[in-house]
Formats: sequence, structure tokens, C-alpha cells
Amino acid sequence: MIAKHLIKQLKCGLRNADMEDFHRFVKFFLQNRRIFINGAGRSGLVGKFFAMRLMHLGDRVFVLGETNTPSIGKGDILVCISQSGSTSSVLSAAETAKRLGATIVSLTANPKGPLKELSDFTVIIDSRNGKKRKKRSEHHRKIPMGTSFELSSLMYLEAVISEIMEICDIGEETMKARHVNI
Repeated sequence: MIAKHLIKQLKCGLRNADMEDFHRFVKFFLQNRRIFINGAGRSGLVGKFFAMRLMHLGDRVFVLGETNTPSIGKGDILVCISQSGSTSSVLSAAETAKRLGATIVSLTANPKGPLKELSDFTVIIDSRNGKKRKKRSEHHRKIPMGTSFELSSLMYLEAVISEIMEICDIGEETMKARHVNI
């Protein structure tokens, strides 16, 4: 069953995420700094989910490529999401942000990619359970490319939001008050 295989991959991707790294990652978002989100394609959509939740928490957050995104600078945070860790538009933004003094934090499935090298802190989301795949299984071929990474990343980032809510004692009513109303 393909759905069962996908759920197994999602569990594996999150199980492989280190809890100490999780808490270190959360701390980046407790510093009252401007946050910029970057990702291409479906990873970019995951980033938009995260940006919306950060806005609901009261953060100053911007998505790269939107018309209201200001310039990035020293003291800002750039969150990069890229399964491959080598998406050219994500790397270009990370290089520029780094040169301008921003802190780069990333989510990727590639612990050896150039994004990890550019980042000040990286979370590895890998649903392969540490194994290299020589040949994709029949089940795996029927799961669209990137799905495991994207869904695992989304769940991870939602857990980050929940942790921040707990630490900062922010209730759902406070978040609802910041939700779009027009």
C-alpha cells in the first residue's frame, strides 16, 4: 500500500531529526529578529506555511519574491528550505544574505550539499533512515518527487510553531486575532 509506505517515510524523516537540534532551531525564532523565508517550488510553499504561522505569532516575517519583501541585512535570519541543498535560486539568496550579515538557517535532506556549507545552522530532514537508495522501490516510485521531504519539513516546522507557542505562552486566540480578516 503506497499510503502506508509514505506514512512510514514521514515517521522516519521526523524520527531522524535530532531533538537537541530542534531546540537550537527554535531559539533562532525567539530572538525578535526579522525573518526571511526562501524555498523554490513546493519547498517554497512549505516556507509560506511557516511564514504565515510566524506572522500569527507576531513575528516580522517576509517571503523572498513577494513584492513587500524589504532588503535583508545584519541581524536578520534567512530560512532556506531545499531538499537537494543545491537549488540555484536558494543558494544565490543564501550567498547574498550571508555576505550582508544575515544568519542562515536551513532545512535540507542533503547533509553534504552546498546549502549546508553556507548555513550557520542546518536541520537534516531525511526519510531514508540513513540508507542510500540504489534502486527506488515500486512504492517509492509512486510517491511524487520530494513529497516525503516536503511533508516532513512542514510537520517539523509546525512543531517549531507549537514549541514557540508553549515557550512564549501564546494562545490560539492571540494567533486568531492576527489571522486575515478581509
